[in-house]
Amino acid sequence: MMINVLTTAGSRALDRYTVRKGRVTEVDLMRNAGRAVAIETGKLLRGDTNRPVLIVCGKGHNGGDGIAAAGFLSSWGYECTVALLGKIEEMDEVVAAAHREAGVQVRELAPPDEIKWSEQGLVIDALLGIGIDQPLREPVSQWVQAIAEFTGPVLSIDLPTGLCTDTGQAWEGVVQADMTVTMGYPKLGLLINAGPDVCGRLVVADIGFDAVYFDEEQPGIAQFTQEDFARAYRPPPRRTFKHRQGKTLVIAGSRGMTGAAVLAARAAILSGSGLTVATCPASIQQLYVPTMPEVITLSLEDHNQGLFLPQHVSAIRESLAWCSAVVLGPGLSRSPQVKEFVQALFEHLETPTLLDADGLTPFNGDLDLLTVAEVPLVVTPHAQEFALLFDHDLKEVMADPVCALSEVQAYFPHTVVLKGAPTLTLLSTGEIVINSTGNPGMATAGSGDVLSGVIGTLLSQGYSADEAAIMGVWLHGLAGDLARQRYGAPGMTSSHILEQLPLALAEFDIIT
Repeated sequence: MMINVLTTAGSRALDRYTVRKGRVTEVDLMRNAGRAVAIETGKLLRGDTNRPVLIVCGKGHNGGDGIAAAGFLSSWGYECTVALLGKIEEMDEVVAAAHREAGVQVRELAPPDEIKWSEQGLVIDALLGIGIDQPLREPVSQWVQAIAEFTGPVLSIDLPTGLCTDTGQAWEGVVQADMTVTMGYPKLGLLINAGPDVCGRLVVADIGFDAVYFDEEQPGIAQFTQEDFARAYRPPPRRTFKHRQGKTLVIAGSRGMTGAAVLAARAAILSGSGLTVATCPASIQQLYVPTMPEVITLSLEDHNQGLFLPQHVSAIRESLAWCSAVVLGPGLSRSPQVKEFVQALFEHLETPTLLDADGLTPFNGDLDLLTVAEVPLVVTPHAQEFALLFDHDLKEVMADPVCALSEVQAYFPHTVVLKGAPTLTLLSTGEIVINSTGNPGMATAGSGDVLSGVIGTLLSQGYSADEAAIMGVWLHGLAGDLARQRYGAPGMTSSHILEQLPLALAEFDIIT
């Protein structure tokens, strides 16, 4: 099971659902959250009770979690100062009950300059939590500025104050945490956009939520992890042969862009494709062969134009009948002839297909052919390609990619891989999956071509479009992480990612 990810609405609904089912009360949840925060605080301080703890609390339930944590820490011998941005009488019943149970003194409406910051061993940010959707205002902004100037460790509860739960947008002055303890399940904003940059080490604490909620609320948002890949991946059986390990047809490349085709075809081979055929214009075939001896090339007369032509469709149709998956698009060029070629070829596709890069361009603003396609289909745009393909505003896609994917889900029935940091995949079921691998070194030319080959192989091996997409994205990211370990992010290339693919798969190579 993938890890469920919560939005603001989902977090509140899960709270209500759990309490309504009667397993725990709201006070129980707050107590459990406080205990989890206190435990992680103790770890950060390495059990040194001589280091005072400052807990800065808002008036809501996030502040209540902080007060509950103060109660546990005080009982364990830590000196705690609780600063409340409000008055005790303004607390709701749940927070007031947590305060009574914690038995700690609270400093009401204390300004930051009354705190002896240099004496604090750690600060707990319990100001706002989930639900923030606007810039920080006084007095919160005054406190987060003081926290920013604090030189010791900072632990945030649920989310760093100033981080939007649903988009990962960081408002000016956002708390830069060393650790974030989030309750029950990761919050969406912690995983996308600025979230990973400001949350520090992310700890997900089990506080007693009723997981049955997710059985009743699908589809939603989830994160794909190593455990998910291990469950889904089918290593080659003991008695197999190349025709059973996938037959991948790569239709890619043009003069000046042969590297895209080579990367995609080699990625297919190195991620397990039993047979890979790369079609290419005859005038540039000599650039392919020396770099990929394991790949069969099918050259097509192009009269020295260095690109695919509409008349090539008939020659490729025999290969379409042979293969078990098609990778179409990397490096094709955007010439009118290529556009005509892609559109004509698409009408003859009968096997699972991946469309990337220049394979997407011919359908910009005209999705009818793609929408009605009956073959399993994966499209893999980056943000700009997504905006052009689905007629969205690029800034809006960048700011809220989950919202953009959700809108597309209403009218596009196929699998969409929105490449980025992290990569998000819209499944045909409507669920959105967040990838958990990858690093900044993968922001390099050709990385997407490698991904195309990986997903193409998985399609050719019989995985569904949804499975191939999320598994391929995760495997590609793992290869990137292995490349970073060896070369470091600044100098990484797509070839480095490519060479790590067999090593990424090796851990899952269990003889059956």
